[in-house]
Amino acid sequence: MQQEHCKILSLPKSQQGVTLIEVLISIVLMAIIGLGGAFIAGRTAVIHRDQNIHLHTIGQLRQQLENSTQCGSKSTGTHSEKVKIVGKEVQVDCTVKTQAFTVDTFNNSNPKQGVAASTVNVSYAEIKISADDSFVPIKVQISP
Repeated sequence: MQQEHCKILSLPKSQQGVTLIEVLISIVLMAIIGLGGAFIAGRTAVIHRDQNIHLHTIGQLRQQLENSTQCGSKSTGTHSEKVKIVGKEVQVDCTVKTQAFTVDTFNNSNPKQGVAASTVNVSYAEIKISADDSFVPIKVQISP
């Protein structure tokens, strides 16, 4: 039995190490793409969290305004209250304002002739997140 030796294929000197360099370049490019993807995913997560807090804040402030026992029933002026948003207490400033409106009634047969005029005072509440609060990223203000 005769043993055959396989011949080692030798590359020309100008091509030695080219494959290694190609692999290293592709690893560097993949690392850059991976880091970019991780950065974008991180920023997206932060934006998503901020939007969720913003939506919860708007819902809680609307509920606060709709409750007649809360902000809207107090006397004219600014009041500070605590509201729970996503388990954290947030300071809100509630301002109750009064505005006078003039109401005119007109005769149907002659719309240019006024029959009666009266002044109506309307009280409404305006609620907003306190400026020094750091939990809510977007400061919300709700008023009619």
